[in-house]
Amino acid sequence: MSSTTLNSCVCKRLSNGLNVSILPQPKYSHTFVSCSVPYGSIHDITLAGTAHFLEHMMFYNPDGQSVKSLLHAEGASTSALTRYDVTTYQLACTGNLRNSIQLFMNMIATPYFTKRNIERERAAIHQELEMYKDQPSWLALQQLLQMMYGNDHPITQDVAGTPESIADITVEWLSNAYTSHYTASRMSVAVVGPVEPTEIFEWLENFSMDQPKVISHTPFIQPLQEQDETYKEMNGGSSIPLVRFGFQEERPVTQLETQVATMIGIEALLGETSTFFTESVKSGLLGKGSHWDHYYRQEFAFSNVCGYSVDPVELHQRVKEECSRIQDRMLSSEDIRYARMKWISNHYADMDSLKKRCMHISEYGVIGLDYMQMSECAMKLTDEEIGIHLKRIAKPSHLRMSVVR
Repeated sequence: MSSTTLNSCVCKRLSNGLNVSILPQPKYSHTFVSCSVPYGSIHDITLAGTAHFLEHMMFYNPDGQSVKSLLHAEGASTSALTRYDVTTYQLACTGNLRNSIQLFMNMIATPYFTKRNIERERAAIHQELEMYKDQPSWLALQQLLQMMYGNDHPITQDVAGTPESIADITVEWLSNAYTSHYTASRMSVAVVGPVEPTEIFEWLENFSMDQPKVISHTPFIQPLQEQDETYKEMNGGSSIPLVRFGFQEERPVTQLETQVATMIGIEALLGETSTFFTESVKSGLLGKGSHWDHYYRQEFAFSNVCGYSVDPVELHQRVKEECSRIQDRMLSSEDIRYARMKWISNHYADMDSLKKRCMHISEYGVIGLDYMQMSECAMKLTDEEIGIHLKRIAKPSHLRMSVVR
């Protein structure tokens, strides 16, 4: 086994294959544990929603007691989240840490699938799908992803699948998905709280899982076609037009420096610190609460913002003009300085939540990146480097805007 310390985060690859990162926080009372598996909705090529369905099923126990009730008895709680490319299970506890971690990791190592429980979760997922199928923000995102990636890319499928796809999920299908994707050597575990790293490593060394039967399918990012539709409207019952626009990277973003530089660049050009944003809010072209989200992973990479607009067509034109403007010249040092400060401020505000920090550490860990290095990257990047990465992504031909009226 090997061990390194990065910015007070102790990292070790255990003999059982687990990649573990521990961030001691002695002044806190809560401890958070995140376990991320590199399996999400984009890997469900055949049956959409399998990864999400599997996440639901992992909370059942062979003895009939739910894992959540067992952890509750220990003063702990657990939750899970399935994304496009990763599923993350999270534990929060204030006492009985060893027992809680053991229950939590055993849950991930010992799946229990029955027809009865599958039917129960199928009904619950149906309700999830019904809850947000008519939400304008979700409709706009689905349409935007289709404009970026085309209808055949798995990222355009709902993470939870469809009523038709989840109807076909069986015990055998879930068992195959589990053995194909869940293995210790592919997982990343993060522990944040008042803990002793040596002790945690010792506990986690006892964790074991079978090796996967098959290699996971990894879809390649699709190149952006410049002739594709760049602006599209749909009816969705929104009293004020809701817009979602953004840019797709031409290739996966696998370096932390590239991610951070691109995020700061977009903030400087179109974010809250930019002249464009101030003028757009003042004129009603963009709502004040609009904020950018960035998804930079191994199989895909895109940035987008969502908000309301009184004139989406004019907004689209204005954004295109801003993108054209920076292709011929650099942003000012002042623009980049403000954007860098804003990004760092938001980053540290996000890290104030131990739960979020723990989740980010494990999710970045499964793609081989160190989340705790992001602020250092932001400080070291030059204005020129930020400008270069901004010009690469924010080309007028890369802009896509989805509108729900």
